[in-house]
Amino acid sequence: MKKFSDVRKFSSVMILLLTVVLLSSMVFATTTITFWTMSLKPKFTNYITSLVNGYEKLHPDVKVIWEDIPWNVEQQKLLGAIASGKVPDVVNLNADWTLDFARRGALLPLNNLLPQDVLSDYFLTMLKATSIDGKYYSLPWYVAPDVTFYNKKIFDKAGLDPNQPPKTWDEAIIDSIIIKEKTGIYGMMPTILQSSTPPSFFGDYPLLSKDGKRAIFNGPEYVHVLTKWAALYKLGYLPKEVLGKGAWTKSTELYGSGQLAMLITGPQFADRVKWNSPDIYKVSDVAPVPLGPSKTFGAAIQDLVIVKGSKYPEVAANFAAYVTNAENEIAFDKMVTIFPTRASALKDPFFSKLDGTLPTKIRVTAAKELSHVTYVIYRIPNPHELFQALNDAVSAAFLGVKTPQKALDDAAAVWNKALSGK
Repeated sequence: MKKFSDVRKFSSVMILLLTVVLLSSMVFATTTITFWTMSLKPKFTNYITSLVNGYEKLHPDVKVIWEDIPWNVEQQKLLGAIASGKVPDVVNLNADWTLDFARRGALLPLNNLLPQDVLSDYFLTMLKATSIDGKYYSLPWYVAPDVTFYNKKIFDKAGLDPNQPPKTWDEAIIDSIIIKEKTGIYGMMPTILQSSTPPSFFGDYPLLSKDGKRAIFNGPEYVHVLTKWAALYKLGYLPKEVLGKGAWTKSTELYGSGQLAMLITGPQFADRVKWNSPDIYKVSDVAPVPLGPSKTFGAAIQDLVIVKGSKYPEVAANFAAYVTNAENEIAFDKMVTIFPTRASALKDPFFSKLDGTLPTKIRVTAAKELSHVTYVIYRIPNPHELFQALNDAVSAAFLGVKTPQKALDDAAAVWNKALSGK
């Protein structure tokens, strides 16, 4: 009898243990999602690992597998994953690639995957940058906006108030003329001829009709803008090198040598001036980039997207929102010269408190610009060739080979032929 009793006791214990194990597996059933970043190892390994660990601690039922993909193979790797049906859940893409994959139908819109109060915390201009027909296809993660560096000594020499840098492109043009007349120094050297992007002075205007089927950059307002800038060039208020292939390098050299009053570039440029041109650094100040009618300007935006085919899209979206929340963005921004995409992050003194140093003023200035940042991509066939046609038109107008109207008409004809598929 005792032996039978022992067996019964043993069986009862085993049943109890089995029940506990089964209940535990039900309570802590693991949902696994895969997170792809783009070329962040090894520099940011500790940071991304801490993000993953932090999320898993808050959500013990979720396991996040992190993979870092080299930027030059990520597109092809994602295409392969989509074709195989074994997709990652959350992927870091730039804005160009986000829109490309969204148009392929490979991404999920986030409108119904996250609460409105979460979505409304992101800067609207950034959310809209990767939206199609009102659907948000990414959460902006971090951004690198430009600022205007300017030489206070040159402004003062020209009789301009160094504490009142230009706020608009028209003000920048007027200040440049005054600076050149008073000092012989060029006021600015904007990026005009760019690969696969419009000239900076067209940045505020759409190049295509709303349906995307017709070029509209030969309209009156565009002709007016090109005429104005071509006149500046012909009258000697812009450096001749503005039309050359090495224009960007030349502009940094001119600013560093004290021969350019204003330079629009990224915040990290300050370190370059500090080490290479300490005397210029001492007389440099920073201001927001000049704005045009749209009150927006383009910048490089990194996104997080949810790939169509994810088994757990709600969990993936929740994780993406966690990675891009204010606390985590601020921690990332303090490690490298990038800026947050959530308005609530700007409440941190890191982005608002001045201490009298130029690096801090640069950071605060760039942070104040974030609500104006967007990204524009043109869905056109053979973009390199079409933008080259537009660049050729700008050069022809600047050099007086064609009138601005004729130059833009010719370029628009090239675009419209390509857009029509003929």
